[in-house]
Amino acid sequence: MVGSLWIVIPNRQIVGSPSLYIWNWLSMVVNDLKQLQISNPNQLRNSVISKMRSFSDVSGNRIFSDDALSNLSEIKLSYLSRNSIARHGLTTNLDKSKRISTSNCSVRLNRDLFQKKYQNYAEFVLFHEFVHCLGNFTHNKEFRIIENLWPNKKEMNIIGKKLTRELQESKSKWAWTCSKCGFIIRKSTRKFRTNYFHKECKGKLQNIPIDLNI
Repeated sequence: MVGSLWIVIPNRQIVGSPSLYIWNWLSMVVNDLKQLQISNPNQLRNSVISKMRSFSDVSGNRIFSDDALSNLSEIKLSYLSRNSIARHGLTTNLDKSKRISTSNCSVRLNRDLFQKKYQNYAEFVLFHEFVHCLGNFTHNKEFRIIENLWPNKKEMNIIGKKLTRELQESKSKWAWTCSKCGFIIRKSTRKFRTNYFHKECKGKLQNIPIDLNI
C-alpha cells in the first residue's frame, strides 16, 4: 500500500472556488480510473457464471447444472503474487489426498486481469479455472472440449500472450540471456540454475539483472 499520494494539479486558470475546482478535478481522475478498472473478483465470477448458464449441447440441454453453478459461487477467489507474469490464473487443490472439486479448491487470479481492456480475457481465465474446479484437474482432452465452449477462445489465447508480454516489459527484473545466440527470457525473480540452456541453440543461459531505471 502506498504511504502517501502526491497530486499534481494541471496548470490551468482556476475560476471560482479553488477547493471546488480541485474537487471537480479529482472526480474526473476517479472516473478515469474507474474506466481503466473492471469489476472485483466476485463481480467477475457472477458474469462468468451467467455465461456458463447459457451453454448448451446440440440438443439444447444445459451443460452446467444449477447445482454446479451454485457451488462455483462459493469458491474462494483471491489474487496471485504481484510478481506473476506468465501465470494469469491458478486453481489449487486444497486437500491433495482428495479429488479436486468445488468444495476442495481455491482460485487465484492475476491482478492485471482487472483492467478494462482485458475484461473479456479475465472472464475466460476464470472460466478456465472453474473447469478445473468442476473436477478436471489436468488439461486433458475432456478439459479442452469443455474449455472450447467459451466463445472466441483462439482470440483469448492471443490476448493472453499480449498480457504476458506487457507484464514481462513492466515487471521483469532479470534476463535469462543465451550466451550463444543472445535470446532473452525475461523473469521477475532471481531464481536461477547455472545449468540452464536455451533449448533452440543449446547455448548456456546467463542470469543478468535488468536496470529498470533506463
